[in-house]
Amino acid sequence: MTRGETVRTGGVPDLIVWIDHVPDAIDRLREDHLPDDVRLDFGVESLAHVEAALLRHHAAEGSEELGSGFVNDATAYLGEVLLTVAGGGWGWDTEPAGDMEGHPVVVPDAALGLPPVAPVLLIGEALSSRTGHELTTAARRLGEAVDGLRKERPDWEPVKEHTPGVDPEPEVPVHPWLADWLAERERALSAWVEETGLTEETWDYSASSLDVLERLAKERVPSAQRFEAAEPGLFLQGAAWYVGEVARRVRGAAWAYMDPEEHDSTWAGQPYMTQPGVRDGNIAAPMAELYAAAVMAEEGESGVLRERLSWYKES
Repeated sequence: MTRGETVRTGGVPDLIVWIDHVPDAIDRLREDHLPDDVRLDFGVESLAHVEAALLRHHAAEGSEELGSGFVNDATAYLGEVLLTVAGGGWGWDTEPAGDMEGHPVVVPDAALGLPPVAPVLLIGEALSSRTGHELTTAARRLGEAVDGLRKERPDWEPVKEHTPGVDPEPEVPVHPWLADWLAERERALSAWVEETGLTEETWDYSASSLDVLERLAKERVPSAQRFEAAEPGLFLQGAAWYVGEVARRVRGAAWAYMDPEEHDSTWAGQPYMTQPGVRDGNIAAPMAELYAAAVMAEEGESGVLRERLSWYKES
């Protein structure tokens, strides 16, 4: 399925960018490309719905470059389904595919001894053959290999590497940096409330209170320059904590932190929110959400923070 050198190291920029991109791609697949009654449960049978939608799109819109649009989003989901079946993790093939200089591949659990599988090339084969079952067949082949090894080694199960924003976040001890930051925010809460100029009752951790915070942020830090200058200060640090706390209390999210010296990820070095125990749960950085609401929102647009709160999925 692959032709070039497969790279597994986490330091490869293209691979890092791809893994960070996977959750958004799956969300787009669900929201923009599939019928409302199709549930993406990461099971093999769900691939039939994805392939049918790809074929309908291809027939209506014509060819689409591998690595772009609908194909790109389906590549992310197909890869996650294959990893769910066969374990292992994402890798990167240096051989070009379509308009991509390289492309992501699925590297099954090493115990299986199988070569990498390129989801984007499988999709290309599906669009070419138009059988309607290429993706399901590929997943079932991996499943057969897994079943065969289980018969030889009854105590073995494939192990899937964690994909942030897709797999349930593992339970880990609170990072010391995050513990200190959360404690500092708690200590500074009264000062932050006073800084906002509003009463303590305003900040009741409700979804509607995010609208108030959004208006304040737009008034105080409406440009990238002003936002970046104010980011270390009391108002924005407290506002980021408040956005995260609303998500924690209203939607069951949890605080998380990755040390940038230990992780190559866009999430590293900042407090962010996850949904432990929720497959394909939301992952969001409160400071980035504030930036989107105050700086990136179009003129007259409102309710950005509250809308993003609704992105958290039910457990």
